[in-house]
Amino acid sequence: MNRFILRDGQMITTKIKPDGLDVYEYAHGITDRTYMLLSDKAEVAFLLKCGDEANVQFQKP
Repeated sequence: MNRFILRDGQMITTKIKPDGLDVYEYAHGITDRTYMLLSDKAEVAFLLKCGDEANVQFQKP
């Protein structure tokens, strides 16, 4: 499983790969990875890939 950290600090665990996304990768262990999404475009693309798997609500500032 991969862990993704959204720009607001929320964490989502999923099997989705970060292919093509603007991320910083942190490896821990042999197969465990944590990815930090670095831009708003990367975050939106990731959330669209997740679909219903990510239960995240956006709020207006």
